Amino acid sequence: MRYVAILDGTEHEIEIEELAANSFAIRFGENSFEADLRRVGPVSFSVIVENRSFDFDVARDGEETVVASRTGTTRLTVADAARRTARAAGKRREVSGRVEIKSAMPGRVVNVLVAAGDEVKADQGIIVVEAMKMENEVKSPKAGKVVEVKVVAGQAVEKGQLMIVIE
Repeated sequence: MRYVAILDGTEHEIEIEELAANSFAIRFGENSFEADLRRVGPVSFSVIVENRSFDFDVARDGEETVVASRTGTTRLTVADAARRTARAAGKRREVSGRVEIKSAMPGRVVNVLVAAGDEVKADQGIIVVEAMKMENEVKSPKAGKVVEVKVVAGQAVEKGQLMIVIE
């Protein structure tokens, strides 16, 4: 499969081929290597590349992927060819109906930016959650009305926990 990763504003082409269970051939720009990738926890992975081991956590934050390791946290956007073509054409996936905003990973609510009854716009910040020592502003995927707010600032949240409902 071919992807485009946007890291620090720069696009990088990535090609990934599954060789066997947990084994992948990866081409990143002009570099090629084989990697052994294993999930070791709900959001944790271990990868071995050329006899070097790397451990990291991965979580989604809207369109971005957040990768945290011992050396720091990196945010990147990864898109396959179809998503990239749609994005370049200015098309956006339409979200309709009831939307439940759930925590992407365990963390702590830092700030709730909306209240029940508020009208929100698409891409408006609605809640800030701290996870992996990083604050993430969660944005509304659609315009609508906030019908429920299930959390308060300072509250711990688990992965998948319902936080806000928008209709």
